[in-house]
Amino acid sequence: MRKAFASATAVIAAVLALTACSPDYAPGPAGTVSDRSAAYVKSGGWRYRLTVTTTNGRRHDFRVTRDDYRHCFHGSAYPTCTHRQEGNP
Repeated sequence: MRKAFASATAVIAAVLALTACSPDYAPGPAGTVSDRSAAYVKSGGWRYRLTVTTTNGRRHDFRVTRDDYRHCFHGSAYPTCTHRQEGNP
């Protein structure tokens, strides 16, 4: 009984860890990255945000994943900056 409970607990913990590590945020509009910010929230960890200026001059602020934040710098074209090119690290 204890082994079955331990196995079930391990499986549930693994599933929770995998789903919590890869959040799926709605993509922002296409445009040029005009600002980026990272803030640490004690209750929830790091929160990453990008601000994009669209072709009509409107600014849109939205939450992104850590990988998107790391690949998109000020002046980058969003969402192109979120995808790595072959041959580049």
